[in-house]
Amino acid sequence: MRRVFAPLLVFLLLTVVVYTPLQANAHTASAFTVLVKEDGFSQTAPEIFHNDSIIWYNTDNASNLTHRLVHDHDGDGLYNGSLDWDSGELHAYCERDENNTKIDASCNTSYVVEFNINWTEGDYAYQDLRSDGTVVNATIRLFKDMDSHNASTAPSIGSSFGVNEDASPDNTENDEAMTPEDMLLYVAMGTGGAAVLLLGLLVLRRPENSDTSESE
Repeated sequence: MRRVFAPLLVFLLLTVVVYTPLQANAHTASAFTVLVKEDGFSQTAPEIFHNDSIIWYNTDNASNLTHRLVHDHDGDGLYNGSLDWDSGELHAYCERDENNTKIDASCNTSYVVEFNINWTEGDYAYQDLRSDGTVVNATIRLFKDMDSHNASTAPSIGSSFGVNEDASPDNTENDEAMTPEDMLLYVAMGTGGAAVLLLGLLVLRRPENSDTSESE
C-alpha cells in the first residue's frame, strides 16, 4: 500500500511546485462599471489589471446634460491618438421605435475601454466634458498583475498619463508584452517539473525491482 501511494504523493507535490508560480499571477479579465452621475463618477479612481475593461454608463437623467469622456494619452490636446479615447456624447437615454431600434443610430448611453497589454502600468487621467461647460476629472489605476497590486509600496509605474500630461506612447506600447525570455522560463519550469517527477518515480521503483530480484 505504501508503494502505491508514494508515487501519487510525489506527483501531487511536484504539480503544486511547478504550477503555483504560474497561478500566483493569474487574473481573470473582468469588466468594471463606472456610473456617470450628475455630481461626478461613482468611482473616481478604480483599480484594474491588464485585460480588464471599464464600462461607463450615463445615469444622469436629471440635469438634461450630455457627457463626453476623453483621455489624451499623448497630451497634444486632441483625442485621436492610438491610445487616446473619446466616447462622443453620452445621453441618459436613446429614443427607440416600436421595434426597440434606436431612432438616432449615433445615440449612445455607455462607453467601454479595454486595457490590454499595450497599456503601460500606471495612472491614467481622463475627463468628463459636460455639455454645460464644466469638467470632471478622474483617474484609472492600471496594474500589471496581482503581485504589483499587492506590493507593500506603490508600484514603480513611472509616469501618469492623460489630459495635458507629457508622455511617450511610442516607448510604452509594447513594454508589457510577453518576451521570449518569459516564454522560455515557463517552458523550462514545466520541463523541469516533468524531469523531477520522472526521476522521483524511477527512484521509488528501484527498491521495488531490487526486492523482486532478491525474492527470485
